[in-house]
Amino acid sequence: MTGDEERALLVDYLAVCKRLKDGFDRAVQDVGSRLPTQPDMLDKLQPAEENLLLAYLKRFEQFEDALGRAIKTVVQMMMLGKVERQQPRDVANRAEGYGIVASAESWVEAVRTRNALAHEYPLRPDKRCEQVNRAWAARHVLEEAWSGLNRFVDQERLLDAQP
Repeated sequence: MTGDEERALLVDYLAVCKRLKDGFDRAVQDVGSRLPTQPDMLDKLQPAEENLLLAYLKRFEQFEDALGRAIKTVVQMMMLGKVERQQPRDVANRAEGYGIVASAESWVEAVRTRNALAHEYPLRPDKRCEQVNRAWAARHVLEEAWSGLNRFVDQERLLDAQP
C-alpha cells in the first residue's frame, strides 16, 4: 500500500470514527443513569430501556472496531507499511508508545470487551450484566483513544500530502 493509499484509508477511518463517536456519545447519555447495573436490574428493564442499553453495546462494539482499524493504519504508516507482521498486542504497544492510548493493556481489555460483545450472547443475567458493566467501564478508553488518535495524526501530519 502506498503512502497516498494509506492516507486515503486513514481519512475514511477517521470519518467513520467521527460518526460513530457522535452516536456513542448519545448512547452514553441515554444509559448513563442506569449503569453500572446489577443482574436483577437487567431483567426488570422496560423494552425501550433495554433497546437503549443494546444500542450502547452496539455503539461500543462498532466504535472500538473502527478505532482499532484507524490505529492499525497509523501504525502501518509509521512503520512504512510493515504492519502485516504486527499482532494486535504489538499494535496496542505501539499505540501506547505513540501516546494514542495511555496503556496498551487498557486498550487490549477494551478489544476483549468488544470481542465478547460481538461473539458471546450470554443468557444468564450475571454474565449479561458483566458484559454491560465491562463495556461501561471501558468507555473512557475509547474516548481516550479517539482523542489521542486525532492528536497524533495532527502532530505527525499524517494527512499532509507528501512530496
